[in-house]
Amino acid sequence: LVRFTLKVPVNTTVELRLHARDVIHSLFIRELRLKQDLIPGMSIPVRFRAEKTGTYEIACTELCGLGHHQMKSLLEVVSREEYERWVQTGQ
Repeated sequence: LVRFTLKVPVNTTVELRLHARDVIHSLFIRELRLKQDLIPGMSIPVRFRAEKTGTYEIACTELCGLGHHQMKSLLEVVSREEYERWVQTGQ
């Protein structure tokens, strides 16, 4: 079950602001060697730069409750041109 897809341009520094509403979670993208805990009540900035196009799984690696196994999303790293086209058209 994929909740959403995060699309970013390749070779670009991206900053996310991570928030948790209920319990501790952890954002993990194996191929980027990125892991960051999310703490309720905190806004946690995380920066990354994907240097290769492709689709990568985003997973929660903190056992956070009954729905933990469903906490999966995708990171789609695309060319700058494809990203700009997506921003313009929403597709």
